[in-house]
Amino acid sequence: MPKYLFSKRDLASFLGAGALAAAAAPWTKVFAQNRRQVKIAKIEAFAVRSAVFVKASADDGAIGWGEAGHSGARMVARLINSDADKLLKNIDVFDAEPAWDRLFYEWDELGPGGIVSQALAGVDCALWDLRGRLLNQPVYALLGGAHRKRFPVYGSFSRDNGDGTYKSPEECAKLAQNLVAEGFKTLKVRLAIREENADPDPDPALPTLAAVRAAIGPSIGLYVDANNGYRPARAIRVGKALADECGVSVLEEPVAAYHYASMAQVSAALDIDIAAGEHEYTRWAFRDLILQGRPDVLNPDVSKLCGLTDARKVVALAEVFDLPIAVHNARPTLLSAAHAHFVASAQTATRPQEHPGQERLAHLWRYFDRRLTATDGFFAVPEGPGLGLAVDEAAVRKDAAD
Repeated sequence: MPKYLFSKRDLASFLGAGALAAAAAPWTKVFAQNRRQVKIAKIEAFAVRSAVFVKASADDGAIGWGEAGHSGARMVARLINSDADKLLKNIDVFDAEPAWDRLFYEWDELGPGGIVSQALAGVDCALWDLRGRLLNQPVYALLGGAHRKRFPVYGSFSRDNGDGTYKSPEECAKLAQNLVAEGFKTLKVRLAIREENADPDPDPALPTLAAVRAAIGPSIGLYVDANNGYRPARAIRVGKALADECGVSVLEEPVAAYHYASMAQVSAALDIDIAAGEHEYTRWAFRDLILQGRPDVLNPDVSKLCGLTDARKVVALAEVFDLPIAVHNARPTLLSAAHAHFVASAQTATRPQEHPGQERLAHLWRYFDRRLTATDGFFAVPEGPGLGLAVDEAAVRKDAAD
């Protein structure tokens, strides 16, 4: 049985007696002076259908769980299982930055982004969950505290059926009505055009969004994700029409990822907000996006951005450049929990945040003690130690072995 570093009574006593010290020093230093050392003992990854879960074990028996990015799931799990354990073994659990640096710079030559960033994200989130469980504290408290414990979320859906076919405008309108009936006050429609079909003809944007707006009425907020599907001239024309005719207020990723000059051109020409960041994998990439692409809203995704440790650096950039954060979040379980703690702790996360649909990945909830759902368009940060979800390890191990 793991021995927690603080009982609730000890922690309350510490916070009372050490208030002056806590005010003068970061939590890491204060806790380091009042605890025994706990080391990382083992890191394991489990690829199940549609997800990769990561377990971090301490040498006293305490454990934490995280979720990695899911693209190339078995390759992500293989990288973690082949390398993370030996690289992190015996590092102090609370050495968050050194542990992150160790993995990032060892794996960097494999190429930043993609599998590397997704794997690092899973390990990093598992370690934050472990730290919270050792201290009997929610992760948002370790990230600096909660600006909010409940926040608005938007419902979203895609035109893409996942099999090469697309929904009609009427089908999209029906989906939008269903989300409004669930209580969402803001919706996002993903056009699913993609770079390989840039500037499509015929263009689905206006017929689809006109049908959606007619179905939901004028009071519901409406965002559009172009999924990188336009070149600048078309993005500007479509963006103006969507704003004027359909009341769209945010256009996400109007041009191809990393085409920062094109994004800046679109951003300068449109009055509606341009959102981007889903395809940025490091804090340095966000720096370049902000300085060169000139977006109005940042969309970091913890599962792509190497975890919570690097995501905190993006919060600092957002504060410096006075940019709001609205996370990209397509995963309903542990990554939704991680994003919620991130949003709670991020001062500029003031916009409605993305809430993933439950149906497509509903099978993943069998691994957890409860579901995380939105109520009347709001999402509550999971309470309890760590990320706030308990994992059925036996079920995860069984399905990963099959």
